[in-house]
Amino acid sequence: MNEQEFYKEKSEVNVFIQVLQKYLPFWPLFALTIPLALGVSYIYFRSQIPIYVATAKVLLKDPNKGSSDSKVLDALNIFSDKKIVDNEIIVLKSSDILKQVSDTLDLYATVYNQGKVKLEELYGINSPVKFIAVNKDSVKNVTTFYFKIDWSKRTVEIDGKKVPFSATVNLAGCDYYFEINEQYTKSVTGKNYFVKIRPSYSVAMEIAGPLKVAPISNASTVLDVKLEGPEPYKARDILGRLFQIYNSEGIEVKNEIAKKTLNFIDDRLRHLLKQLDSVERNIEQYKSRESIYGLGSEAQAYFAKVKEVETKKDLSEFQLTVLDQVKRYTLSKGSAPGTVPAINMVEDKILSTLLDQLYEAEFEQEKIKAVTGERSEKYLLANEKTGRIKKDILENLANIRGTLTSQIQSYNNDISANASLLSSLPGKERRLIEISREQLIKNNIYSYLLQKREETAISSAATSSDLRVLETPTSYGPVRPVAKDYYVTGFIIGLLSAVFIVLFKEQFKSKILFRSDIEEKTKVPFAGEIVQANTLSPVVIGEGKRTVIAEQFRSLRTNLFMRGLSEKDKTILVTSSVSSEGKSFIAINLAISFCLTGKKVALLEMDLRKPKLSKLMGINREPGISNYVQGKATMDEITKETSVPNLFIISAGTIPPNPTELIGKNSFTELIKTVKANFDYVIIDTAPIGPVTDAQLLKDFCNVTLYVVRHDKTPKVFIRMINELYEQKKFNNMCIVFNGLKKRGISLGGFNSSYGYGYGYGYGYGYGYGYGYAIDDNSNMWSWIKRFWKRIKKNIRE
Repeated sequence: MNEQEFYKEKSEVNVFIQVLQKYLPFWPLFALTIPLALGVSYIYFRSQIPIYVATAKVLLKDPNKGSSDSKVLDALNIFSDKKIVDNEIIVLKSSDILKQVSDTLDLYATVYNQGKVKLEELYGINSPVKFIAVNKDSVKNVTTFYFKIDWSKRTVEIDGKKVPFSATVNLAGCDYYFEINEQYTKSVTGKNYFVKIRPSYSVAMEIAGPLKVAPISNASTVLDVKLEGPEPYKARDILGRLFQIYNSEGIEVKNEIAKKTLNFIDDRLRHLLKQLDSVERNIEQYKSRESIYGLGSEAQAYFAKVKEVETKKDLSEFQLTVLDQVKRYTLSKGSAPGTVPAINMVEDKILSTLLDQLYEAEFEQEKIKAVTGERSEKYLLANEKTGRIKKDILENLANIRGTLTSQIQSYNNDISANASLLSSLPGKERRLIEISREQLIKNNIYSYLLQKREETAISSAATSSDLRVLETPTSYGPVRPVAKDYYVTGFIIGLLSAVFIVLFKEQFKSKILFRSDIEEKTKVPFAGEIVQANTLSPVVIGEGKRTVIAEQFRSLRTNLFMRGLSEKDKTILVTSSVSSEGKSFIAINLAISFCLTGKKVALLEMDLRKPKLSKLMGINREPGISNYVQGKATMDEITKETSVPNLFIISAGTIPPNPTELIGKNSFTELIKTVKANFDYVIIDTAPIGPVTDAQLLKDFCNVTLYVVRHDKTPKVFIRMINELYEQKKFNNMCIVFNGLKKRGISLGGFNSSYGYGYGYGYGYGYGYGYGYAIDDNSNMWSWIKRFWKRIKKNIRE
């Protein structure tokens, strides 16, 4: 590993340790939020309805592949519509088919059991009773009815009525009868049954949502069908019934087409039969009347030339009749969905394709109408598409009609060209030829229709379903809910909740919590940090004391010499932004720290508005500074010895009405000079900067200014003021002491979760360089964790 990679790796470890140091002190909070979130996740998981999956594979028949039988049927042009996979998927999920599934399985009435934790759907052998509507079309509204079953009396109590098992009951305007499940465990108690009744079209939409149909590959007609639901047996039954209805619908459509074709052919055959009978009688009567028994050679030649042309002409006229029927179908859609007229007499692929498109467009239009209504944008677009297809069909019909009309005209021209041969025949023979020609044409058409009738009958008899089930419906699951997902989510939520609480507690407070809050917004140097003193005594430092806070005051004393304090420049001003930030506490203990070095220290109580030093040190406040300045007391009277060797307090004296004016008097200047001359160090405890200006008036008397900022007490808005005081040099050698630092984390009885001072709010104090009370490098991290684990086990044993 090169040097760059080494420091990169080290930086990443530091980030992890910093995050650990930031949040580990709050481990009791994490120990509360994470189990709580996991418990909520467990309850929520138990309340969720399990979802199962029913699956099956089916094969759609592809007319382009398969045996020669399919090719024969395709050549007959009876069932020429090609199965398009996407279209059939839409058909499988159509509301009409799914509504039939709902009606046949009686899914419009679903039985539930409302448990204490979750809702349970009952179906089949798991349901005590099944509600079957006498008239399924009368189910119009969504209603819910709670019921109880008395197995001993064989009655069902529902809607305030006790109904015998064998009777019917009227619910919301519809009659129902019961299908009792005799195999149901009758000893089960505590069940809260109810039945939810809704229309079949609502059930169809509920089924269509979770129903997934997709081909297993782009080139395959094998469909993978899946249905998700809370009841696996119900989902399997739905898929099985769906396939049955799809096949029956397809067979019904094919049979309907065959029926219409047969009816059309039979009607034409009856009409031709009457015409043939009439023509044959005419021939017989003419021969008998004119005594003609046969035709000459010239007549036979005429027949040979005209026979084929006449047959083609009559077939074209017959196709025009079919086109008229198609036109009527296009202009006014048939009442039976998907039933198109028989076009096997017209050989035009474009017309067949357009009719298929019309069928699909109208089917999709009806589906959209059932879901969104007639005024929706989707329905209007589908209606516009249907109109365009109909327009294309009518144009195609006009083109075909024009072609057939031209063919008929051509046939007439051919017949006229042979008229000269007919005119050369004798009159009687010519008349017989005309009648015989008409008979021959009718016979040819009759034979053609008989052939088509047999072909249609064969196709109808050979009708089979277009869908074959390859794998019968099976179910597995539950696939949802997944316990792991809920517990992982719960753990993350619990973790993030604790993190958010810590961030909210520390980042969104209006008070200063971290040393970085000060350093980011001001250039004032730091002289030291003082931890929160867990004692009522104002004195925390003394001879032989080696506590953390005592060492911090010694460090503060040393740092002040680096800020300009010396034996010559020996006056220290102690101030703050607002009251209760610990000025007097800092002043007292700082003064004692100087006394421990054998120096004589004077502590001036210059907070003339709210003096506290005298009370904290247990001495009389009067007489004091105010009395001396007013000439009412001597220097010896106001200089008071304390219990601490070499520490003297010059008390405030009587609270004056004008403290600011007192500071400006010459007698006060003489007081300061006298004190400086008689003491090694002078510490002045003055009033806060925020409310009054007393501290600023003392600037010229002091060499070093110690500005006290207290953790979780000083408002952040004062940081800007502190920086302005520093930049404008309102005080001499101004520096900050961060007072009242607390251990981060949560205390649990005798065990403090902040694990010492390494996780505090300060900088040197907070991040552990200086006194050895914190984690000061990465190499000690794991040894610290081991010590921490031992402390946990010890507290558990206790």
